[in-house]
Amino acid sequence: MNQGSVAVELSTTLLVIVGVVAVALLVLIVVAPWKQVRAEPPLDPEVEAKLLLHRNPDETTGELPATNVADLADDDDDPSRDATYDDLREL
Repeated sequence: MNQGSVAVELSTTLLVIVGVVAVALLVLIVVAPWKQVRAEPPLDPEVEAKLLLHRNPDETTGELPATNVADLADDDDDPSRDATYDDLREL
């Protein structure tokens, strides 16, 4: 064996070892905190949406609160009683 072939075998072996260690570390990083992550309570959907949009979850969104819809059945001013199509044509 000459010195060149030993260097190629050593470098190949070293690259394989580094690759196996890298894959093992990646698996360890993903699997190790799995139980802790699963045990956490889920985020509020509004907070999760703000985080996904890269916004501060503590900041107000500026949305107006929902209001109740008026019941138009109780409206005393019924336009069909006193208005006709002729009146509308004159406009």
